[in-house]
Amino acid sequence: MTALPEPWASHPLVVTESAHHGWDVSDAWVQDDALLLRLRRAALPDEPGGLGLYGVGTPDGVARLLLRHAPVWAAEPVGRTTMPRGTRAALRALTDAVPAPFDQPAQGAWDWFMLDHAPAPVAGEEHVEELTGAEGLAEARAEITLAHPMGELGVDEPRSRWWGWRDDDGVLRGVVGADRRVPGAPWVLGSIGTDPAWRGRGVAAATTAVAARAGLQEAPIVTLGMYADNDAARRTYTRVGFVVVQENESSR
Repeated sequence: MTALPEPWASHPLVVTESAHHGWDVSDAWVQDDALLLRLRRAALPDEPGGLGLYGVGTPDGVARLLLRHAPVWAAEPVGRTTMPRGTRAALRALTDAVPAPFDQPAQGAWDWFMLDHAPAPVAGEEHVEELTGAEGLAEARAEITLAHPMGELGVDEPRSRWWGWRDDDGVLRGVVGADRRVPGAPWVLGSIGTDPAWRGRGVAAATTAVAARAGLQEAPIVTLGMYADNDAARRTYTRVGFVVVQENESSR
């Protein structure tokens, strides 16, 4: 990865996402309030490889970097982009000739959360247990199918860990996974889901709190991403102690 100056080299989002996704940085542009990275991305099953752009910092700062360095990054087609939310609006305020692909609306809005301290005890934690072995992971897989079928973290992810919440009859009603594919890197929690019939009872808060404490024993922070319009999830993560580090807008 291209060497970055401080404070960007130790920014929690940069540290986590670069390790988690194996960033291959071909160019990095910085100023006091913003970082813009051009990433070379390997091909995925559902999309070709190529160049991507990732912005960190203020929308105005990232917009200025995009315009200043457009002759470089726009020389090749850009695939996936992740920018601070509001970057497109900032670009429109700066120029009438917004460069592609930012002349089109973002396709997704999501928030990047971080927790750097052990959460306070949450009601219902006594129902949470780690799911291990073939039987436990099979239960986790079945619960994800019911509670969060669009969850991006799969039970078969190497080195992942899983926790579940059981009712008084021993039936699994909620699940959370921890993606820890890079040893020593911050955990990324994912596929957090609750049986639809059991939502609103604190199941997700309890499982997330237990998983977060486990993660903080291995790394200084635990992170997760959430679609911006998921108000119920936002209340849960805020209750556990997570804070938003950056609001994002993405496209591919």
